[in-house]
Amino acid sequence: MDKKIIYGIIIVVFIVGLSSFFLKSPFNLSGDPFGASPKGTSPNCGPEDRYKFDVAINSKEDFINFLKTSEGKILDQYGNNWLKLDNFKDKPGGDVNWDKVLSSVDTENIGGKTLYVLNYNPGTCSGFKLKMTGDGHVSNYGCCGI
Repeated sequence: MDKKIIYGIIIVVFIVGLSSFFLKSPFNLSGDPFGASPKGTSPNCGPEDRYKFDVAINSKEDFINFLKTSEGKILDQYGNNWLKLDNFKDKPGGDVNWDKVLSSVDTENIGGKTLYVLNYNPGTCSGFKLKMTGDGHVSNYGCCGI
């Protein structure tokens, strides 16, 4: 066979293989279902923190049980605990009312995966959002201040 034909076949096989890889993988190469790169910092905001935990979350209750046991796992870039569910406490300094948290969890579907979403307010801040897929991908982002 002519070398040009062989090289052409190799290139076509490579392109077809690469295309099928990208079509089978609706997320980015790292498997992160949240799409674009994490949000960066801006005055009083972020950055968006992303994690991957080795867990299976199959319901809102599983999500809540994960949160109950995640103390010290969902941290900001400085190692501070970001998951402060202060707006779900019956009184300042009190315990989290997990029934309130459960009733506030929303679900969405992205790329065929269930996404659990919790909007929460740590301290006097507002607008924080925690997202977690059933296979353990987590995104946490929020702003605090003026």
